This record gives sequence, structure tokens and C-alpha cells, in this order.
Amino acid sequence: MVLSWRFFLDRIPTRDNLRRWNIVFLDGLLACVYCEAVEESVNHLFLHCRVVMGIWSNLMRWLGITFLMPPILYIHWECWSMETRRKRLRKGFWVIWRAAIWVIWIKRNHRIFRNVLMEAEELVEEIKVLAWRWSLSWLNIPTCLYNEWC
Repeated sequence: MVLSWRFFLDRIPTRDNLRRWNIVFLDGLLACVYCEAVEESVNHLFLHCRVVMGIWSNLMRWLGITFLMPPILYIHWECWSMETRRKRLRKGFWVIWRAAIWVIWIKRNHRIFRNVLMEAEELVEEIKVLAWRWSLSWLNIPTCLYNEWC
């Protein structure tokens, strides 16, 4: 939860924030670690990077939902929140959204610090597994196998 709010408030150490906070960077190191085309910011990294957009598209296709990619992360959260009126299903969408943000951030750090790069499909599968594990503990759903949950 706290991490989500740090994302919303733009208080995570993305490359543009590190530069703004006067952490020294070489010019070439400001680019997004996924696409290497645009300066890394919260909204680019979690919404508008072509790699990450593929992740969101895959997740929305899996869930059977569609909406246009909003300009900022908070509105993206709201889109996921408004996708259903059923409270239990909405909580499930929130778990998946948080898992996606978490995995995108963790894999970004793995790319920087361990030089490990994963394909979008691998990231989506990791998001699904993490969301399933979190759902079992947070949503008090009966124990179920991963395939049943999917």
C-alpha cells in the first residue's frame, strides 16, 4: 500500500527524480531501462513505455477489460477501480494492479543492478503468479490452484 502511494506522489527514485534530487547522472543514463528511448519518469516507466504498455495490454486482455491508457498513474488506478461494481472483483483487480506495479519496478531494478532483462510475457506471468499468491492471503479466498485462479 505504501509503495503505491509513493508511486502516486512521484516519490520513487526514477531517473528523472534522481536528477531532480541532484544525484549526478551521465547524460546517457536517464533513458528508460525497458525501452531506452525516453527519459525515465514514473508515468513513462509504468504507463507509456512500449514494453510496459504491452504488459498492461496483455493483463487487460486476460481480464477481459479495455480502456485507453491514461496520462498519469493515479487515473490508471482509477480505471482499474471502476472496471466493476462488484466489491470482491474490484479488490481482485487492485491486487493485480499492485502486483503489476511491483513487478515492473522490481524487474527495472534487476535490469539496472544485475543486468537481467526479461521479456514482457515473462513479466506478465510473474505478475499473475504474484497476484495469485497475494490474493490467497489478502482476499480470504478459499485455497485454489494457480490454474483455477487464472
